[in-house]
Amino acid sequence: MDFKPTTEPIKSFFFVVGGWCCVALAVVGAVLPLLPTTPFLLLASYCFYKGSPRLHAWLHRSKSFGPTLDDWHHYRGIRKSLKYRAVAMVAAVVTVSFVLSSLPDWLRLVLLVLVSIGLVVIWRIPTLPDDAPRAPRMTAG
Repeated sequence: MDFKPTTEPIKSFFFVVGGWCCVALAVVGAVLPLLPTTPFLLLASYCFYKGSPRLHAWLHRSKSFGPTLDDWHHYRGIRKSLKYRAVAMVAAVVTVSFVLSSLPDWLRLVLLVLVSIGLVVIWRIPTLPDDAPRAPRMTAG
């Protein structure tokens, strides 16, 4: 895999568009527990790195997403409180969905399988202690 920014304008354009799509999905994922945030952030970071160093730096400086990206870049993990918060949100939304909706049983089963896969993915990500030193702030490439 090539880890250098592209110099071709067409490729750069598509990387930037892909990066914005991933940021949008990450924002939606921050609200909807069934859609993961971190993988889309990592993909957005890669796309912006390839297509626009300025946008890459902006994403890493953001208050909302920067610290998570910096932890991943530096430690290859996420903080314990973030992991527990994600699991709690998933559990709460799924529980409310099951209680308040009249989903057919087959759809409940599909939802349960998808949520289970998502929870396994979350638990497999290395966990950082909350008191681990903050990762150095990234500003570009």
